[in-house]
Amino acid sequence: MWRQLLDFKYSTSEPNIFHTSNRGASNFVKGVMWAASAAKMGFMWKIGNGQKVKFWEDNWLGTSSLAIQFWKLYEIVNEKSHTVSEVWDGTTLKCSFRRTVSEQRWNDWLEVVQLASTITFSFEEDALIWCFASNGTYSSQSLYRIINFRGIISMHVWAVWSLKISPRVHFFLWLSAKNKLLTNLNIRKKLDDVNCLFCSKNETAHHLFFDCVVLRQIWSMISECLGVNIDDNTSVAAMWLSNKYFLSS
Repeated sequence: MWRQLLDFKYSTSEPNIFHTSNRGASNFVKGVMWAASAAKMGFMWKIGNGQKVKFWEDNWLGTSSLAIQFWKLYEIVNEKSHTVSEVWDGTTLKCSFRRTVSEQRWNDWLEVVQLASTITFSFEEDALIWCFASNGTYSSQSLYRIINFRGIISMHVWAVWSLKISPRVHFFLWLSAKNKLLTNLNIRKKLDDVNCLFCSKNETAHHLFFDCVVLRQIWSMISECLGVNIDDNTSVAAMWLSNKYFLSS
């Protein structure tokens, strides 16, 4: 009975408990809502069937929601508060806007479409993952540590998201890891020639950044400037994640 009462009054049974209002609540429940707000920074959604996660408002990719990262686009989109399964069918992102978008907003839209293309549905329900514990499970001890020490070290996040770089670069690296960048090979349906502009090989993401003769020269110059040996993408990733190189660039 108490659970039913709390669910009814504070909407805790809604798909996203972090949107629950604390107006008119007791001091105890206000404290619970404050803790939930504090815990929000440590949670992200793992998409299963996409029926609970809100595409724009929830954090399911990176360190913040798409609404925050693409605010200008979110302001004019009609499908606010829609779930992932409602707007993404596996091939098409079904969103519309209140007015015609500018060239910059159109480029933002293409980037959002790219990010949506990394979604893979499953038969499982969407689940919240606690990012500050190695097993992905929430604990009051880990929340206490984050609140008191500002979450200096994140223990369980994908390596890409832990880098101290711009969110746009996070998204770019994520798309690259998922092979969703707009390389000639990935958009070959619209092109007759999928080869690199500088050589005759297919323009894949790996080729574009590492294998091309032009990029090899660039990496050679970077190696000389930094005084380190960079010979492939593995060594670049290892040095980046070690927080010794590139993080300030």
